[in-house]
Amino acid sequence: MSRPPLFHFSESYQDADQYYLSGFLCQDPFAVLETGRRKVVLGVSPMEEGRARKEAPAAEVVPLHRKKGQNLTQILGAFLRRRCDGKVRVLPTLSLGLAQDLRAEGIGIEIDGATLARRRRSKTGGQIGAIESVQRACEGAMAAVRALLAGCPVRGGVLQHGGEPLTAEKVRSVIEVLLLESGLETADTIVAPGRGGSDPHWRGAGELRAGVPVVVDIFPRSRLSRYHSDMTRTFVVGRATPTVRRMHEAVLEAQDVAISTLRQGVRLADVHDSVCDVLRKRGYGVPGGPRLPRSGLLHGTGHGLGLQVHEAPSVSVTEDTLEPGDVITIEPGLYDARVGGVRLEDVVACMPDGSVRNLTRFPRELEIV
Repeated sequence: MSRPPLFHFSESYQDADQYYLSGFLCQDPFAVLETGRRKVVLGVSPMEEGRARKEAPAAEVVPLHRKKGQNLTQILGAFLRRRCDGKVRVLPTLSLGLAQDLRAEGIGIEIDGATLARRRRSKTGGQIGAIESVQRACEGAMAAVRALLAGCPVRGGVLQHGGEPLTAEKVRSVIEVLLLESGLETADTIVAPGRGGSDPHWRGAGELRAGVPVVVDIFPRSRLSRYHSDMTRTFVVGRATPTVRRMHEAVLEAQDVAISTLRQGVRLADVHDSVCDVLRKRGYGVPGGPRLPRSGLLHGTGHGLGLQVHEAPSVSVTEDTLEPGDVITIEPGLYDARVGGVRLEDVVACMPDGSVRNLTRFPRELEIV
C-alpha cells in the first residue's frame, strides 16, 4: 500500500524543511504537497504564482484563489481533496491549529517526522559541495579576523584599531560585512573574549586584550544554496598563559583523535567518548563523569550541518552511526571561568562513497605574535 503524500504549510526562509521540499524561497506561508520524490505541487498565493513558476521549475504551481467567504483552512482542504484522496502525512512542526482545522475539513492526517529527516541528513555530493563552498568563504572571514588582530597595536594591554579600543562588536561587524559581500548571511556570530568565553554560546562584548583568549565561532549560510558552514578558532594576541596553552593543546589533541576515528559505520557516541578520554586523561572534567571544579568540556563533540546549523546526527551520547551523506562538526572545547574558553571546530563529511573528508582547511594555531 502506498503511503499518503507529504503535506506542509509554512514559509521557507526559516523553515528548512519547507525549503528542502519546495526549492522555493518565500517569506509568506505556502503549501507543498509531495506526491512522489519527483512530483511536487506548490500551492501559493496568486501574488507569488509568477515567481514560483520561474524559481521552482520542477514543481507544479497552483494559485490558491480565495472565494468569497472562504478561510485558509477551507482553501487548503479543497486543494488537498483535489490532489489526493483526502489523506496526507504531515511534519511534526505543522501548526497544531491548522492540523486540527484540516481534520475538521475531513482531511486524514498522519504525523511523519522521520522520513524527511532521513532524506535531509543524507547529503548528495552536490549538497556537500555547497557546504564546502560556504566553508571557503567562512575561512576567508576567519582569515580577515586573524589579520585584523595581528595588525592591532596594544596600549595598556588593550588592542587598538583606528585609534580606539578594538571590541568584540567591531570584529563581529567586520565578519558580517565580509560574509554579506560574499553572498552569505549570518546571525549571532560569536566573538567571545576573556572570562565570558567560558559560556560556550556567549556572543561576546567589550574590549579585546592581549594575552587573553578570544573564541571566534562563525556559522554562515549561503543566500543562494541555503546551506551552512560552521567553524570555530581561538586566538590569543601575544603569548598565552600556561593555563590557556595547556587547554589549547588538549583540545587540539582531542579534535585530532576524534577526526582520526571517523569512518563509515562508526558509533558517534564512540567518537564523543574518544574526546572525553583525551580530556579526562589531561585532568579536565567531561560530561557524565566526575566534573573537576574549575574547567572542562560542557557539551557534545559535534552536530550535523546542512540547511540548519544544528541538525542530525548528533556527535554525543547517541545511537547514531556515521553514514554516507552525513556532514558533521567536530568541536571539542574547554571552559574555565578564571580565563575563558578554548574551542576548535572543523566540518567533516562522510561522502556518498563512504570516504571521510575534512572540509576545513584553516590553521589552528592559538597565538598571534
